[in-house]
Amino acid sequence: MGFRLAEWVVKPEDGSLVSPTATNRLEPMLMQLLVFLCSRAGQVVTKQEVLDAVWQGRFVSDETVKSSFYQLRKVLGDHPREPRFIETLPKRGYRILVQPIPLEPGPDSGSLYRKGREALTGLPSANSINQAKLYLERATQADPAHAEALSGLAHTYILIATYGVGRGSEFFPRAKTAALRAAELDPKLTEAHAALGIVRFILEHNFASAEQEFRLAIQLAPNEPLAHGWFAQFLASQNRLEEAVAEARRALEADRFSLPARRDLLEVLAMARRFDEALAEAHELFDIAPNSPEVHLGMVWFYYLQQRYEEAFEAFATGVKLLGVSPQMLEQARAAFEAHGMTAVLRLWLQIHEHEATLGQKNQNDRLVLYALLGERDRCFDLLEQALRDVNPFVFRLPVSPLFDSLRSDPRYAPFLARLGFSQPFPNP
Repeated sequence: MGFRLAEWVVKPEDGSLVSPTATNRLEPMLMQLLVFLCSRAGQVVTKQEVLDAVWQGRFVSDETVKSSFYQLRKVLGDHPREPRFIETLPKRGYRILVQPIPLEPGPDSGSLYRKGREALTGLPSANSINQAKLYLERATQADPAHAEALSGLAHTYILIATYGVGRGSEFFPRAKTAALRAAELDPKLTEAHAALGIVRFILEHNFASAEQEFRLAIQLAPNEPLAHGWFAQFLASQNRLEEAVAEARRALEADRFSLPARRDLLEVLAMARRFDEALAEAHELFDIAPNSPEVHLGMVWFYYLQQRYEEAFEAFATGVKLLGVSPQMLEQARAAFEAHGMTAVLRLWLQIHEHEATLGQKNQNDRLVLYALLGERDRCFDLLEQALRDVNPFVFRLPVSPLFDSLRSDPRYAPFLARLGFSQPFPNP
């Protein structure tokens, strides 16, 4: 029966050692040596005990023994001077430092993978994303060579950063590791290349490499909405807005019932300033997900940019009500709107972000937009700096989104875009 040794899954029956980032195969003698050492984990075993158990009395030179330990350490990624796995005690022997854990029968990687996928159907939420993460991490632990589980996990880590469930600075590097491993195991896996495209785009700011990965993903699976959707977001950030809208529509055509694809199309249309089309898509989204607060609150921006303030307020009121904001707060918001207009409501919205924990998931993005719309540039650039440190994908809306028009004349704007990888700002719309 196999066992786990830290990040390694060891299977003596086939000689394999598998981790989330590598697969190795030991020759029988080296596997026998590893199994013997692990059977005495935590104990010092003498050289003679090793010879008796592994070489069973056959004559071997000291160099052969040293070479065997060297090869075993190399496979495990260990180092004799700073050992994690195998410690050498001069004149005494050797000791395994990690306690092996037997692999127990349990859910197989396939069923765990399917459950992780099921958790991501519909519009993602903090609960569904965390559920998917749990299942897919367990799937890759059960089978570190499960390429589809690894690519699904990379996608889940990206969702964690995109939806504000966790910081991108933590989860994008994890997504990169999982996606690279998935692509290594299965070079034709479209989701792995789509995830790598997102990583090249958001984490590395390598736009040329990102486009190559997106195009490869689409070539491998022309009807996969994920690759089209993220490619659309990428193209929009590059001010290639007609191409972006076309890609977003292809994502929706690939899956007419995909709520994320429909939401992405709506957002790309807004970045292209095609507000009438965006509103039409929003009504389609309302029909599918009438109780989604994010959809209603997202509509506030569209109405506000078109100076349709009554409709902007009603979208705001519906959204925060669905989030569970108190009736007293809603009355306060309506009074502020009637007395001082939508600007007063935006300021109240900022206060809600400070006091209502239910809005915490999107807090940073919404505050960025609110401060930009209110013309409070200093605060907005402070939040942009934080978003850049957090590797928040939302900052890539900055070059084209009409929500940030108030920032374009600021002397800090062009240098900030340069740090995102843009050689120069795009012309003002």
